[in-house]
Amino acid sequence: MKKNSRQFPEFYASHYHVMQNDIRLRLREFTEIPENDWFYEACYCILTPQSKAVHADMVVKKLIAQDFEHTDLDPLPLLRDSENYIRFHNQKTANLQRLKVQFPMIREHIISHAGQQMKLRDILTTSIRGFGMKEAAHFMRNIGIFGPTILDRHILKHLLACGIRSAKKSPTNRSSYLTIERAWLRYCKEVDIPMEEMDLLFWALETGFILK
Repeated sequence: MKKNSRQFPEFYASHYHVMQNDIRLRLREFTEIPENDWFYEACYCILTPQSKAVHADMVVKKLIAQDFEHTDLDPLPLLRDSENYIRFHNQKTANLQRLKVQFPMIREHIISHAGQQMKLRDILTTSIRGFGMKEAAHFMRNIGIFGPTILDRHILKHLLACGIRSAKKSPTNRSSYLTIERAWLRYCKEVDIPMEEMDLLFWALETGFILK
């Protein structure tokens, strides 16, 4: 790590040292996601807010098995299933069905805005019902497009522990989101750790494993 006025706390630095290779492997896997899987990664990011990530993953696997993208499948029973219950299932079902109609256009935006990560995030945020800035960034990360930050409340907790004071409160609008994002990106440069790696480190500390 570079020597500078700010240091990554020893607690995080020690875990990062242990998990660094696995984190980088996971990030490389994101970049290898085939284009045919983009739609279901977007489904996953619609399902995760205020629901368990493992439940969202289970539902997506069932959507894939039943070819939701190309059939008239009603996903509502899957979302309501107690085995993998998704909160706000009625609204999220509507969002999934809308996404299916929109996705050919979304795919074109992703392709045509290669290298314009922040602009693409704005397009996804305004185009996909159920996506805020966090969900758009999450989707982009999951298909190997890095740059925007995923400001989940769990991430904010760790940012605050690292001394990023703007993370004390969850962002309530675009301006406050960007304020925290800029502070985090500056911090990553100061401690010489890529933001994407730090993000997966924080999540691994929350869940016990490196997930998406």
